[in-house]
Amino acid sequence: MFAAAPAGATHPDDITRLGDLLYVTYQNNAAADGSPAGATSTVVAFDRATGAVVTTYTLTGRCDGLTADPRHHRIFATVNEDLNSNLSVITPGSAEPLAHYDYSPSPAETGSDGTNGGTDAVAIGNDGTIYVAHSNPDRSLPAPNDTAAVSTLELHGTTAGLTPLFGVNDSAAIINPPAGGPAAAPLGLTDPDSNRFLPGPGGGTLIQDSQADSKLVFATDLEAKTPKLSQLDLTNATPPAGGAATPQLDDIERAGGPGTLYAVDQATGNIYRIDTAQVEPGTLFVSQPAPKSGDLPNDPALGILDPYTGVVTHVDWTMGSPEGLLFVPEHGRGSDGK
Repeated sequence: MFAAAPAGATHPDDITRLGDLLYVTYQNNAAADGSPAGATSTVVAFDRATGAVVTTYTLTGRCDGLTADPRHHRIFATVNEDLNSNLSVITPGSAEPLAHYDYSPSPAETGSDGTNGGTDAVAIGNDGTIYVAHSNPDRSLPAPNDTAAVSTLELHGTTAGLTPLFGVNDSAAIINPPAGGPAAAPLGLTDPDSNRFLPGPGGGTLIQDSQADSKLVFATDLEAKTPKLSQLDLTNATPPAGGAATPQLDDIERAGGPGTLYAVDQATGNIYRIDTAQVEPGTLFVSQPAPKSGDLPNDPALGILDPYTGVVTHVDWTMGSPEGLLFVPEHGRGSDGK
């Protein structure tokens, strides 16, 4: 146990680190489109040494994505992942620590089933490039429908400009194709959610989770005009108790060696810490939250992902609904500067 939810804060989701503080977003009772009117989220800063609350920030709507930018000593917070989306930037210690930005173009698009779209997770590359997931993309737009799955983001005044990085129907190599299956296929993404930047050669790798599709997308050659895309279809090592299902993951984090893996439990509001000294460096941990209405009947658990086969093996079932993950090595920065 690292910390319990502060009084009045419920439904925690994402977690990040800036300096000696851990920041967690508590969505309270705000819906994915920011309703009802007046709904707010609470971003809580915890002292990493003691777990004590240092300060809090109140955001209007539902904050889902939370990522630190240590180069500029700030935190990106995306609000309302399904509709009415906007961006907040928290700069701790400044005279005006909370700034609001409107997206251009809007991530909401109008198709045959109405208007849909927002933003979710944020990841920051080694060169400072900001990557943001296009949550709830509209799949009912006129053909050809290849709306952005991930965009890069730049701030200009009070505007957060979005430029598509790759589309929901871009073709991508299949890492684990079935016997006799094609080596590549359109992504077919309907639910880009959490993401993670992993430093490495060629500009590193951006991993984008598409939660409802039980799929991960690996984008490499990020310094090129067009990234190279690969997709990994996910399966459970053990069938869930509720019936056959493929994993619908919330977060992914690379961990291992001396350090601490922090895990957020949305069911209890608690944050837990896990000693990773005996974990093989490079291990990919994933969180499988408790299923909501319309989700597949997965068992909530912390798991480990095989990046070659797509098999998710559950290793801890003590949390009611694991969500955000964050690895902090014993010395130095974690991935994404977190």
